[in-house]
Amino acid sequence: MFRIRLRLRNIRFDYKRLVLPGIILLFVLTTGTIGYSILWRDIPKADWIDAFYMTFITITTVGFGEIHELNTIGRLFTIFISVTGIGSLFYMLTVVMENLVMIQLNNYRGKKKMHKEINSLTNHIILVGYGRVGQLAARELLINSEPFVVVDDDFKEVDLMNIKETLLRIKGDATEDDTLVRAGIQRARGIIVATANPTTTVFVTLSAKVLNPNIFVVARADELLNTEKLKRAGADRVVNPYSIGGQRLANLMINPNIVDFFETNLGSADKKLTIEYFSIADSSLWKDKTLKELDFRQKCGATILGIIRDNEPLMNPDGNTKLLTSDQLIVLGTRMQLKNLENIT
Repeated sequence: MFRIRLRLRNIRFDYKRLVLPGIILLFVLTTGTIGYSILWRDIPKADWIDAFYMTFITITTVGFGEIHELNTIGRLFTIFISVTGIGSLFYMLTVVMENLVMIQLNNYRGKKKMHKEINSLTNHIILVGYGRVGQLAARELLINSEPFVVVDDDFKEVDLMNIKETLLRIKGDATEDDTLVRAGIQRARGIIVATANPTTTVFVTLSAKVLNPNIFVVARADELLNTEKLKRAGADRVVNPYSIGGQRLANLMINPNIVDFFETNLGSADKKLTIEYFSIADSSLWKDKTLKELDFRQKCGATILGIIRDNEPLMNPDGNTKLLTSDQLIVLGTRMQLKNLENIT
């Protein structure tokens, strides 16, 4: 299992570079206002507003004439204000434009890198919809180190999990084939359709099965009436989040200790128990051997909970059960125990 994650750098405006030109500009405005007020102190109609206005139009090169008459000293002062003021103003505008260009350039590079990462994915999962249900699904995929791509048309939903910036994501309409192709639908092993709109869910399910007939589709259905429609559209599994939530509430009331046990001991941490399945290929060294011969429990500590054979579950198999091609072992153990199980020959 591998994990590909792109963490986009938070690109922020560099306000520190505006400090120096801002101080110079403020100094020029203050100096100009005070200077013109002094130069026009003998003019009755002149006030500090006129002085500030004269400084402003000089710095911004508007081209208006003198508010009040200036002598030689006043004109030399105006030249000083023009040079220093225009220089600081253009310096500030240059810093602003440079920051904006860098932000756009980094965003472009980030998107290009993200698309490159997505194009390199194989055997991954596509998650359609980044609402409340989709965010919970994304968090679980992250916890289990599953490579996946999130597809949404706007990503405007509040990021309750605070994980959006760490995700590979594509902005687009998932009902369009081109969007799913950009998400690598032909190379994906599964797709989770977590949108709240039942029509969108059906369209995405149909499109996914057309583009990749072998893909495993898990679809969300808020209404029980839509379950059969989604199955006919090609969904392999249909999940009602409200039904699951109701079952959990009832189980916490009826069997709180059992629920607490599973929550405490099952998870993705190294020391917690997890459940995984192992497929028996035709070339597997486990094929045609009994569980007693393989002795998984003694060799690595993992427990065989069941075997799925011909889509039929065989629960708690005994030691004389022989493993056949295409069997799927349901195994319980820690991460280390399951890893050691893979190395048993």
